[in-house]
Amino acid sequence: MTNKTILAILWVGTILLLGCSSSSKWSFQNKIFLTDISPISIAADGDFLWLSDVAGNRLIKIDTNGNILQEHKSVQRPMHIAIFQSKLYVPEFERDTIRIIDNQDRQNLSLVKPLDAPAAVAVKENDVAIADFYNHRIVIKRGEQTSIIGKEGHQKGELYYPTDAAWYDSQLYVADAYNNRIQVFDEQGQVLRIIGENDNIQVATGLTVANEQLFVSDFEGNRILIYNTKGELLQTISSEALNKPIDIEVVGDIMWVVNHEGGTLLQYKLRH
Repeated sequence: MTNKTILAILWVGTILLLGCSSSSKWSFQNKIFLTDISPISIAADGDFLWLSDVAGNRLIKIDTNGNILQEHKSVQRPMHIAIFQSKLYVPEFERDTIRIIDNQDRQNLSLVKPLDAPAAVAVKENDVAIADFYNHRIVIKRGEQTSIIGKEGHQKGELYYPTDAAWYDSQLYVADAYNNRIQVFDEQGQVLRIIGENDNIQVATGLTVANEQLFVSDFEGNRILIYNTKGELLQTISSEALNKPIDIEVVGDIMWVVNHEGGTLLQYKLRH
């Protein structure tokens, strides 16, 4: 077999794989009712899930059936949380702090830039990104250095009430909530692309990036929008099951969606 023949076979195989990927869709699997929980965020921890219960001022660890396994109390209005190396990073909206919880140990993330209602935190090795809600900016703590991305406004690179953030391939995805879009920045804070501007997003509250796809919760639009990382819209999920979806987590071929209203957790599965 010649090299050209081998290359041709590999090329056709690649096209077929891409075709299968592009035709894959997420479909509804299950609804879990969360008793006395007002969820606003979700983060996977192995086979379990952590939820921020904003009304109860606590964090709750549940199994995939919604059974409560563990909780951390006395966190003031916990918002979009993150897990890194088994530690919980918790934005406390009312305390203007980022609380780090490691088992029973609690400490605050040291910052030189004051926060005004942190809405989300994203962690990548030594880089911590914080959505500084009322300051309309992202605060980046990189080791001992601190930098700022964005300022209040509606132009490219400007933010208007950022609510969530996620690192992916050294890029930072930001839910620019009331600009109705997602902005993607490099590590130096330069805008790489804007996603969703023409998709009638009403309020982009939560996002996650996994498996080369971007998942966005449109809180007021009661939709989930799924893009590739280039910003091409792949699928829109809109159903009666969605009731103020506020956050998303993806683990393999399972997508979890938190409904803020009604306190429910929705499960979707990727169908090929």
